[in-house]
Amino acid sequence: MKLSSRISRIESSRTLQVKEKALELKAKGIKVIDLTAGEPDFPTPDFICSAGIDAIRQGFTKYTANNGIPELRKKIAEKLKKENGLDYTPEQIIVSNGAKQSILNALLAILDKGDEVILPSPYWVSYPQQIRLADGEPVLVDTSHHSFKINPQILSMNITPKTKAFILNSPCNPTGVVYTPEELKDLAIILQKHDIWIITDEIYEKIIYDDAKHVSIGTFGDLIQKTILINGVSKAFSMTGWRLGYAAGPLPVIKAMSTIQSHYTSNASSISQKAALAAYNGPPSEIEKMRKIFEQRRNFVQSHLDSRSYISYVYPQGAFYFFINISRIFNRRFGDKLITNSVDFASLLTEHFQVVTVPGIAFGADEYIRISFATSQENLEAGLTNLIKAMDILMERKI
Repeated sequence: MKLSSRISRIESSRTLQVKEKALELKAKGIKVIDLTAGEPDFPTPDFICSAGIDAIRQGFTKYTANNGIPELRKKIAEKLKKENGLDYTPEQIIVSNGAKQSILNALLAILDKGDEVILPSPYWVSYPQQIRLADGEPVLVDTSHHSFKINPQILSMNITPKTKAFILNSPCNPTGVVYTPEELKDLAIILQKHDIWIITDEIYEKIIYDDAKHVSIGTFGDLIQKTILINGVSKAFSMTGWRLGYAAGPLPVIKAMSTIQSHYTSNASSISQKAALAAYNGPPSEIEKMRKIFEQRRNFVQSHLDSRSYISYVYPQGAFYFFINISRIFNRRFGDKLITNSVDFASLLTEHFQVVTVPGIAFGADEYIRISFATSQENLEAGLTNLIKAMDILMERKI
């Protein structure tokens, strides 16, 4: 039987492919150091877990309203007003099964076949695939020569009559860059001139370092009227497995997203919604505790990478990744293996040095690999030692 043409337009997740290779080695009894994690390694805070347990014990295990329980949507609206300076009513918020679903809901609601979506590259792996799932066309815009940020000139150059949306991710996965208020203001000037949607993915807003400040682009001018904000509890509260995200936006698009969601998942987990409500009502100290540890790890990784003059990387001001440039080891050999791209190097690291990383091609940047510091200090020490050892060997073996 023939499959749909839609499936031929998308790729499976390369990050999951890497995970599968690591699991194969573990099944053979080989200890591997996994530096791929896209999730905090901390347990979900106890008070949040207790709220979930209480929900089960109290029998809160039935369907809820498709958009989410009213008290959670009200709390999210309060959060967006207080922390982000954005005015939304609870009716302008939809709770979904993770931020990933929220993004796809939005794309399905706004795109028609052939519509273009401007996507700064490097990008999170699922963005282009989700755009294609919604019958749109990703317009990949290389930012590597511009501090890994899209600027007004490049944005303007890529807007065409077919442009329907622009995706912004700050703090960014995989690079960790954070757009400054001034940079966002400059982008906003361009966006105000065009009738296009803005999807702003702010899932890493709480994981930010140094003097960086998270600002939502929807706060500039009247952009809130065409901005779809995506966020959730996965990263900030270490709740990835609870699968709870949300979108906020103009009422017509939220209603459209609700209609879509009602036909393929309906409401998010009732238990997770109660846990998320507790998270937003809880003390900010838990978030800050995790953020400080991430910052310490960020500095630790930086010091190790800086020990080699030939290693360069994108300095992360947010999220928990290092995007490391490996182009200098291309066309070098390890035994009979020639390294010509990020997949070659990531495979070498896994098979010979027991370190699992994500090849940069997954993010549209084949000259890089991504490592995560959302793991233990022990793993970071061992992983970085082996990573640098591999690069040292290759730097000495030029064809």
